[in-house]
Amino acid sequence: MGIDNILQHPLTPPPAPRRQQQQQQAPAPNSASTHIRSRYHLHIRSRYHLHIRQQPIAARACGAGDRDRRPVDPPPIIQMLLTDFNPDDVDILQDPRFTVGCLLFPRNTGNTWESCTSSINRSDDDSGNLPGQSTPLLSGKAFVSPFYVDADPDPSTAPAHPSRHTTNTNLSTKLQPDADARIPSTFFIFSDLSVRTAGLYRLQFRLMNWGNVEDTGQSMPILAEVWSEPFRVYPAKDFPGMRDSSPLAEGLKEMGFVELKTRGKGKGKGRRR
Repeated sequence: MGIDNILQHPLTPPPAPRRQQQQQQAPAPNSASTHIRSRYHLHIRSRYHLHIRQQPIAARACGAGDRDRRPVDPPPIIQMLLTDFNPDDVDILQDPRFTVGCLLFPRNTGNTWESCTSSINRSDDDSGNLPGQSTPLLSGKAFVSPFYVDADPDPSTAPAHPSRHTTNTNLSTKLQPDADARIPSTFFIFSDLSVRTAGLYRLQFRLMNWGNVEDTGQSMPILAEVWSEPFRVYPAKDFPGMRDSSPLAEGLKEMGFVELKTRGKGKGKGRRR
């Protein structure tokens, strides 16, 4: 069971706005999608949660070659949280067998989002391809390993772990730790994602643990998932430029995540003023 197989599976599109949800009827059962859900089903009662600490905002459409890489800016940073976290759970945060996979969903018309996990045929001017040429829209490292730190590099924006004993399920609830507080954290950092075609997109992130397969021999469940906010991929002539790096990104690089390329205050590459 490889990563490529997971990328080829159809996924559930982002939830529709509430008014549209009330008008929509339940879709007819589909044997193929039902089979996929049985193999890679989401654990509803999972303790695991994914929280997007840094949302993608924009990107410049990159060319078809590997040399023309235009990373999504800022790079998405995902944090794993545990329900009813306690000190003994640090061992879970340090498990290297976790992985988060990323998939791209472009918006076609209105609020309709269609999955694009491998490739599609494009013939519009923005793609930069010959008519009928099949090109993957998302390139780069779409599956990343966990990066554990003993202390959150930006504790003022750190989310609280959810609790079963509260009705507040908003994971963006801010902690107010002491200045010297050390918050152990596990991040999944997507520093190498590029999109080849201009348009409006969302990213879906799914948490898995390869250890489930190794330990039980059973299929690998999806432990948690989260959707990014919509972000714009611009043609080269319209791209507004790269943003300055966030304190979180700068702190993670200082802690050893060398793949992050940071930009100092006011020095965002190509940033238009």
